[in-house]
Amino acid sequence: MEEEPWSKATLRVWAGEMTVEEIGAALKVGAERSDRLWCVDAGGGDLHLDDLLKLVEALLSEHRESLVQVAARCDVDLFVSWSPKSGQDSVCLGPNLIKLLGELGAHVVMDTFTD
Repeated sequence: MEEEPWSKATLRVWAGEMTVEEIGAALKVGAERSDRLWCVDAGGGDLHLDDLLKLVEALLSEHRESLVQVAARCDVDLFVSWSPKSGQDSVCLGPNLIKLLGELGAHVVMDTFTD
């Protein structure tokens, strides 16, 4: 039996000049965190990757001002992980998402999983 495809999109902020607590306070978004990393997952595990990326775009738009301030002091990235369909699969980063990530100087990390 073939496993269902899955996807995850996580906005990550790495503690730099700020602590993880300071990052969370500045962004006012509930998120997972460790001593070096603040991160928020977009949506649930059953959403298609394209839908998750739209949620990330909405999160970036909503918190743009505070994210720009935090990104001036910390590294930011978008971690995209998915199980591609057999054969060929793609991911599309729209122009507005790219623009928002660019304002943060954020990297996009692509992580695929196949057997």
